[in-house]
Amino acid sequence: MKITAIALSSILPVTVAFTSKGPVPMQTTISAADAATIPSPEKPIFDPLGLYSANSPERLDGLIKPLEISTLSETKEIFDPLRLYSDQSQVSGGEVETSAALPFLPRPALLDGSLPGDRGFDPFNFASDANSLQWQRKAELKHARLAMLAAAGWPIAELSHKNIADAFDLAPLLASNDRVPSILNDGLSHAHFPAFWIATIAVAAALEITESVAENVSCKLNPTDYGFDPLNLGGKTDEQKRFMQEAEVFNGRLGMLAIVGFAAQEFALKSAVVDQIPIFFKPLNVAFEQLMTSGAM
Repeated sequence: MKITAIALSSILPVTVAFTSKGPVPMQTTISAADAATIPSPEKPIFDPLGLYSANSPERLDGLIKPLEISTLSETKEIFDPLRLYSDQSQVSGGEVETSAALPFLPRPALLDGSLPGDRGFDPFNFASDANSLQWQRKAELKHARLAMLAAAGWPIAELSHKNIADAFDLAPLLASNDRVPSILNDGLSHAHFPAFWIATIAVAAALEITESVAENVSCKLNPTDYGFDPLNLGGKTDEQKRFMQEAEVFNGRLGMLAIVGFAAQEFALKSAVVDQIPIFFKPLNVAFEQLMTSGAM
């Protein structure tokens, strides 16, 4: 009897499965963690190693996506001013205006040549908008004017400072080897008395405060024009004014480069710039004598 009961219990599920009602549906419970792993269009599969074959269901269903978003479908202009593309049909049509200073780059949008000295040089995009352009313009002119004064005062100080100090019975303030005091040669420590620094900072602060107040109460078309032209060299016609304004900018840029060169030369060579290239700063007979003595000729 026991064997018969066991046989019936094992055969009964099979017979129920093949009855006219059809197979009994089975309910499967899927956990939330397992459901999260099922690929869907909202959750693409990334396959950077190419483990899925070309005929895999996931790849055929378009579920495999690249890790990086491709921008090849976007329409972008191809700029080729140096003619590097052998097939010029790939280059975007139309003439692109290049920068006069950097002809391999397009001209910045705001640098259209209307400002004096504008040659389209802004590789780091400092003048990204109109306010930045105005601020950078003022900063350049201020530094340019200071640099021109410094480029003239630097060699004059090395040539005449000792004579002036001796005439007034004062100790010279030049750095070692008669170099102009600068940060690189530790010469600024010579001006140890506080009056010099107080006066310097006070004058600079007064100029900046005066300019800031004037900007708040008035608006000037040319913020770099302070009305200083005692010799009337600014020109009378628009062409003359433009020429003088560009001359100021170009000479100011050269002055900034010159000051950097003076400081670097004296730091590296440990001698005054007027002694390194005396032919530019001293009478010819003195310069040739100095060059011959030093063995440079």
